[in-house]
Amino acid sequence: QRIANYVANEIIIKGLANSKTFQKFAVRTNKQYQDIQQQGTEKLTQTLEELAKQQASGATSASANASSSSPLKPPQRPLRGIPGFFLAFFKEVRKDVTGA
Repeated sequence: QRIANYVANEIIIKGLANSKTFQKFAVRTNKQYQDIQQQGTEKLTQTLEELAKQQASGATSASANASSSSPLKPPQRPLRGIPGFFLAFFKEVRKDVTGA
């Protein structure tokens, strides 16, 4: 049985390796895979940026509305709690995904 499997595998592998049709199929499939992977990465990065902006704008708009009456503002502390966590988390994920 091992000999039959070995012979069958050798015939199949050599047959596919020498087949122009299979080589074209492999190249096309690889290109499609890379395109889909790139699109997925771009979409993920875009979604994470949008979420980070929403979290930041939601948290800063609430604090800006409370202190908008004074012309000079003291330095703002980093966001705390859940909004601060999400903002920092999305910044780190964006760094990891984009490699920046």
